[in-house]
Amino acid sequence: MAAVLVGRVVSKPAPGLLCLDLGTKAMASEMPQPRVSLLNIDGYRIVGHNEEHLIIEVTGADRYRPGAVAYGVPTHICPTVARYETAGVVEDGRCTGEWRIAARNRRITI
Repeated sequence: MAAVLVGRVVSKPAPGLLCLDLGTKAMASEMPQPRVSLLNIDGYRIVGHNEEHLIIEVTGADRYRPGAVAYGVPTHICPTVARYETAGVVEDGRCTGEWRIAARNRRITI
């Protein structure tokens, strides 16, 4: 995997639904759904995706509480990475550093 997004469950808007903070501002949005594969949530189906939130229907939603971490692999990595100033480097399960994302700082010089 080239990158993994870290999000959180922000609410449970209805029985069987989770609202995550992995909206289209967090990842490239031009691809058809699914735009992200969630690694640590099983049995889900994407039912909504807007600027701030990803809404999923999930079997066993009761297991997840607001604040629970969700790991997601975006379908289109290039424009997703360019949305961030830096990327955390993880080695052996620990954050060991940070890389500056050069593609983030675009400038037209005409």
